[in-house]
This record gives sequence, structure tokens and C-alpha cells, in this order.
Amino acid sequence: MNSSTEVDPRLGHAPGDIMPLRDVMPQHDVVCLHGGGGAGEWFAHQLDALGARAWEPGIGVTFDVTGPPGQMDDWVEAASSALHESASGPAHILASGTAAYGAIMLAALHPQQVKSLILGDPLVDTSVEGFVATLRRVRAPSLVIAAAPDLDTDISIPQSIAGGITNGVFVIIDNTAVPAHQSRSHSFNEWSRSFMNIAEGLHTVTETQEEHSA
Repeated sequence: MNSSTEVDPRLGHAPGDIMPLRDVMPQHDVVCLHGGGGAGEWFAHQLDALGARAWEPGIGVTFDVTGPPGQMDDWVEAASSALHESASGPAHILASGTAAYGAIMLAALHPQQVKSLILGDPLVDTSVEGFVATLRRVRAPSLVIAAAPDLDTDISIPQSIAGGITNGVFVIIDNTAVPAHQSRSHSFNEWSRSFMNIAEGLHTVTETQEEHSA
């Protein structure tokens, strides 16, 4: 796992090691997943900046890790069905808060649909049975972004999630309130956009290597 910390970045200042990609829009669809209603408002700062579309479950389907058996599976399968609308192939998946767990499950169960995984301030009970095994099944390059309002902020959950994913990267945005995708949307979007483009480049290299070895 790689990690980085961003401290009160200047407007227009992208993460140093990926700055050239800050203005390049991803070629694949960007889909923001939400646990319930209000997805458009929740991800208002990402829709235009990332060229994203928001998805929320239909009536009767909600995401609740403590809910009845099968409820979470229904949410994941509903999200998977929605991703079939992505004409450009696998999509970049963005989720935050409690919906992060559903996004992780989606990436583990339907890897062919996920180009990269962006998790903002994930709220996950890491003690849930099978969670660690689910993390290990995620193969998509994954970026976990955590807001740290102060030096005493507990970032153990997002850090452990990034560490549990094979291709996980962990970023802390200091001096900002949770959720970072709203309180420091400019920095969040720059990290996300740059990571998505890196993920697309990695897939291109892998596909080329596979073609040559075939």
C-alpha cells in the first residue's frame, strides 16, 4: 500500500507526483454510488468536475450493513445492473461513507465492471465476518481518501481498507472536515481524476502485454 498526505493545498495545485494528469478527463465512465436517495446532491461537486453520473437504488432497495440478510446483496446487484449502461466498458466507481462497503463488494464480485475504485471517508465495520476476505478479492486499483480535521483524527479504518486491497493507495487530506468530497472537493477531485487516469494507463499497458504474449 502507498500512502500520502496533503496539507492545505493551494487552489489549482495538484498532488505533486501526478500533477500532469490533473486536467485530463477519464475516458471511461465515472459512476458515483450512493446508499439511498439524494445521490445527485451528495455528489454535486463531482458530477461536473469528473464528468460523473450519480446512481442511487430504487424504491425498496437501501444499503444497510446491519439490515436483514440479502439486503446488501440486492443493493450490489442493483448497482451492477446499472453499470451495464456504461458504453465505454468498466467504470470508475466512486463511493463514500457507508456506501463504500457496497462498492468494495461490487468490485470483489464483479471485477469486470470496475476500472478503478475511489472510496472517500469510508464508514465500514471492519469486524464484519468476511470483510477482510472481500478486500483481498478486489483487483481494481483503489484509492482511499480520508479527511483529517485535526491531528487526533482516527484514520485507522480507511487506512486498513487501503492496506487490505492489493492495489490500494491511501491519501489523507489534513485540516478538512468529513466528508472530504464536499469540504475539500477541489483536492478530492484532483486526486480522483489523476488516479483514474493512472488506472486507465495501467490497464492499457496490461492489455498490450497480454496481446504480445498471446
